[in-house]
Amino acid sequence: MAVLNLADKFAGRMEKQWYKDSFVRPHTNGSLEFDGVDTVKVYVPTTVPLVDYDRTAKANRYGDPSEIVPNVHLYKMQQDKSYTGVIDLGNARSRTIGAATGEWVKNQNARVVIPEADRYALRRFAQFGKVVELGGSVTLGTDNALAQIESARRAFVNGRVPVDSRVAWATSEFIGYLAESKQFTEVDKLVERAVVKGEIGVCKTFRFIEVPEDLMPAGCHFIAAHKSALVQADKITELKINTSPQGYSGTLIEARSLYDAFVIGSLAEGVYALVQNGVKQACDVKISAHTATVTAAGASEIYYTLDGSDPRFSRSRAIIASGGTVPTTAGQTIRAVAFAADGKYTSDVVSATDK
Repeated sequence: MAVLNLADKFAGRMEKQWYKDSFVRPHTNGSLEFDGVDTVKVYVPTTVPLVDYDRTAKANRYGDPSEIVPNVHLYKMQQDKSYTGVIDLGNARSRTIGAATGEWVKNQNARVVIPEADRYALRRFAQFGKVVELGGSVTLGTDNALAQIESARRAFVNGRVPVDSRVAWATSEFIGYLAESKQFTEVDKLVERAVVKGEIGVCKTFRFIEVPEDLMPAGCHFIAAHKSALVQADKITELKINTSPQGYSGTLIEARSLYDAFVIGSLAEGVYALVQNGVKQACDVKISAHTATVTAAGASEIYYTLDGSDPRFSRSRAIIASGGTVPTTAGQTIRAVAFAADGKYTSDVVSATDK
């Protein structure tokens, strides 16, 4: 049974195809290293308060020293996908079996594999960034589309997100509203030459990518982000061609991809998703008598931390049911987040301090 591994032969071409046919991958980075492991730990520095120097103190004139313990964020690769197909020698017709195989693999990746990776990545970005609903009485249209982008820009300024390498994936509907806006003449028109797939121009510091509706998460109008905050990581990208498979006359193709998409926890201020009304999970935390109660009806999972770390990413996070309680001490802060069931988006990270 002859097996031909085409990793070396097709590696360059396949990598170029990922970038050429993907709406997402060109605007992410690969800063996480998963060689040999499925889970990566990233240590995030913590801070201490800035105080007035005390010239008269007998000790600790710089303030009371506290132990500096970094937070740890976890990223686990979970997508393990594969496909297989047979090209019968008779169906290759006048083409060589190699040409037929290459054509089929390219089509499979362009029509199935890459769209699924894009769809999954955009959903992950929306779930782990800042989720903003339009508002109870607001209907998205030509009169306010530009204002929604301005809100994202303002959030990025307040989050100290760098201006360079900002991108926004948007539905055709939103792009249509933006292009017809009465204020549209005040910004860079979305008619610039496309640099990568789907890119149609710049608006409010964001390079806009028009995305097919089937790739965008349901109920999401646009996802704005900074490239450094997003990762699409691959651990295994395997393509095998068996030229003499038992039971077939032709070629057996087998492929496997172990990959995932992440928002970097320490840079999550650089991811912003605008969604329609009523699709964001609610979450609330209250403290009474040194007991915190976390409420998030209908959530699929609720996490909390007591060390100040972000419960979306923290290694120290713990799970709790809606209505569950957690003992707290004076001065301690609890942070909680609720992940939604299918069709809804992650809640805000809420907090309360035991006073």
